[in-house]
Amino acid sequence: MFDDIPGFLDGTGPTTTVLDPDGTPNNILDADVGGAIQVDWTFTGSLSAILGDVQFTVTVVADPVSTNPKFVLGTTTITDASGVYSVTFPILPATISPDAYRLTAVITSIEVSSGGSLHIAGFVDGPIIQVRPGP
Repeated sequence: MFDDIPGFLDGTGPTTTVLDPDGTPNNILDADVGGAIQVDWTFTGSLSAILGDVQFTVTVVADPVSTNPKFVLGTTTITDASGVYSVTFPILPATISPDAYRLTAVITSIEVSSGGSLHIAGFVDGPIIQVRPGP
């Protein structure tokens, strides 16, 4: 969820979608096949023109419900003035242990031209997914 600047910059999302290797949404993945996590968010409003100078950093973490260590699915940056964003983090076969995981996506931002931080950040905590040993 993003903290909005009412009337000036309204954020929607972020949301996470778990994808099978063929792109089908599914909250149960096979460890030996893998899949991906897609993170989506958008902005509208009169200040959305500033987004061309904003670099977003997206990190997705899979935190096991059991005692296994957490698994950082990846971190990436994106700069795009469209106001509509989507980042996909692949889960390669046999890289994540069978378990149940709570997904957390964190989005932070900086102003590219100055390198300064901005008050644009968001997160989503959940869903819980299952990674099973295999079919």
